[in-house]
Amino acid sequence: MRGTITKALIEKIFQPASLKRWNDQIRPMQFTELDKQAHKMIIAWVLAKIEEDEEQHPIDWQKMIEYGIFQYFQRTILTDLKPQIYHSLMAQERAREKLNDYIRREMEESLVAFSQEFYQRFLTFISSPQEEEMKTSLELKILHAAHFLATQWEFNIITHFSPPLFGIDQTREEIQSQIAKHLELSGVKKILYLEKNLRNFIDLCGELRFQERWAHIERIPKTSVLGHMLIVAMFSFFLSLLLEPKPCPKRIYNNWYGALFHDLPEALTRDIISPIKRALGDLETLIKEEEEKQLHIKLLGLLQENWGKEILYFTQDEFSTKIIHPQEGLKKLERDLVPEEYNTDQYHPLDGKLIKIGDRLAAFLEAYYSITYGIASPHLLEAKANIFRELERKTLGNQIDIGRIIHAFA
Repeated sequence: MRGTITKALIEKIFQPASLKRWNDQIRPMQFTELDKQAHKMIIAWVLAKIEEDEEQHPIDWQKMIEYGIFQYFQRTILTDLKPQIYHSLMAQERAREKLNDYIRREMEESLVAFSQEFYQRFLTFISSPQEEEMKTSLELKILHAAHFLATQWEFNIITHFSPPLFGIDQTREEIQSQIAKHLELSGVKKILYLEKNLRNFIDLCGELRFQERWAHIERIPKTSVLGHMLIVAMFSFFLSLLLEPKPCPKRIYNNWYGALFHDLPEALTRDIISPIKRALGDLETLIKEEEEKQLHIKLLGLLQENWGKEILYFTQDEFSTKIIHPQEGLKKLERDLVPEEYNTDQYHPLDGKLIKIGDRLAAFLEAYYSITYGIASPHLLEAKANIFRELERKTLGNQIDIGRIIHAFA
């Protein structure tokens, strides 16, 4: 029996948008767990690319994505624990077992409904002492390094605007100490000391947390472009795992990172809201051309050539289902899903229309939750109704009933 994405799972995915970080510090802006996790996953991509391309260390990309998602759920459920308390308790076997049992109870219903196999991988992950696991798992080590690099990025903003209050130096030392444990990763040294372009790319991606979605409309919780990208990636990943036959590893990779980077050009052009795009009509094509131009000028020069080509593949016609044919090059497919004949790594398959579904589900939820929390402007009510009508009878390649998913929020 095919699994499903339940309302309970979606709520767990969306919950970090409301989880505030650095609550004990003076902050120039709100930092959310959703934005932190999104930035972390982008930094992890950079670190893993360096390990794979330059150090010739193979990366199990699906494992790294899943480990990132498992950590996402852990932090969502245990967010009330300060990081120092969290890490201290996780280092104690008895406390770790109790916390893990609580996490299991919180996630069991939604993950079992999705996939018993996926749920078992989640249980295995949370029950393994991560300090020990990192000794043999490069993917987990990369995620831990990315976690503290993303934390440091936030902390540098806070300390720039904050007076030297009690405890701030200790926090700085703890972050630096954790990062120092990962200096054996080539990418960590490059980001910190050697490659200004890599730091600029990470900064540029991080700045997407400053850009609010639906900026012209009051909304709760406010979500950023960066956080939205991760939510779309989560939906794309879970939808991909429901496909039959099973997607090849490159397709899983492309659907995740295609979604995670799909709005990256907005770091250069800002989020142009849908009503303006519709009003512009044919000029929307000119906007896309300008986005591509700015992408080439300002962003691709920060990355290695092959990474830049990959970013272009993800961001140009980001919602097109496509492959790269070994002889014929880029081919866009007039189908919801990549057909079975192209479901192999050599074709670099990407289900753009699946990512589009994830994008529309994310937009629906952004409107839905605000309305639920009592902020219900006419614009939000109209957007929610329009997206619901768009998706209520939608199936993805005659395989996944999108209408069933969205009807849970009717």
